[in-house]
Formats: sequence, C-alpha cells, structure tokens
Amino acid sequence: LGKILIARLASQAAVVPPCHCCCAVRWSWQPPQEWPGQLALGGSTMPDLVSKKVGGRVLMVSSLDEGHPAENIIDGSDSSYWISTGLYPQEILLELSQPATVSSVKISTTNVKSVRIETCAEDKPVNFKPMAEGELEESSGRLQNKELACQGSSEPAAYVKVTILSGWHDFCSVHRVVVE
Repeated sequence: LGKILIARLASQAAVVPPCHCCCAVRWSWQPPQEWPGQLALGGSTMPDLVSKKVGGRVLMVSSLDEGHPAENIIDGSDSSYWISTGLYPQEILLELSQPATVSSVKISTTNVKSVRIETCAEDKPVNFKPMAEGELEESSGRLQNKELACQGSSEPAAYVKVTILSGWHDFCSVHRVVVE
C-alpha cells in the first residue's frame, strides 16, 4: 500500500495515485494511435456508440476505486482510466447511446490477459449473447490495444458487457472502450 505508480503519458512523466495494491508496478503508457472517438472507414465514419459525448453510460463495474471511476472508460481521455481492485473476472456493463448493431469493440488496457464481449438487445440488461473473445499479450504494464470483431447477432444491441476473464497481474486498468 502507498506505493506510487509512475505513468508515462505521451512524452511527459506524470505521477498516478497509488492503486492500493501491494505490488510495485511501473507503468509506462502510450496513447492509442488511431482511436480519436471515431474511426474513418472508407469515406464514412463510425461513431463510438458508448462515448460519454454521444450519451453512452457505464452502468456497472465489478470493482470500485474512487480515484479511478468507471466513467473514465468512456470519457474520451487517454490519460484517465478505471482500475480493478483485484481478482478475476471483472465486469464492465455499458449502455449504448442508442440501440445499434455492434461490429467491433476496441479496448485499451493494461495487464489484461483474456476478455469476452457480450451484447444484450433487451430493454433491461439481463440476457447477454457472446459476440467475441480474445487474448492480449503480456506487455509489462504498457498499454495494450485490442480490436475484437463481433459476430453472432445482427440484432441491434442496447448494452455491451466487457468481461475481463483473467489478467497478467492481480490488478488491471481499462483506459478506453470504443464500441462500433
């Protein structure tokens, strides 16, 4: 407890508040190269359906840390993040700004080993269908960027659940989730 994590944000160093863990993890962080909130695809743009700017919301997370709230996942800032408080799996429940067919989910994380994406088309987030699952390479605390192509439903989803199934360390962070 009380150890300070060092983050390297863009080209300048910044001190990140302690994550309340007992491990001394040194985080060097680089922002995503091509995730400005919208992705250009062949002349058209696909909006981020869960961005706070367009009305997306984080409904639930399985860990709470007041210094790194869940809303950081969708705030559009690369320098903010949500951090787990230990143990796996970890869940993040997101409400889309409007029901839409989900084609991909992009995540920007640290220390995540495996992740599952599920969607729900119902009025209440109860019954989810698996859409994608993937593994992320160990990156020694550096930022991991992963795009997961979603398959299995053409039905417009109202909710997306991101489940972090396992991690490379006891704690993980999610810097951004982009739903297209």
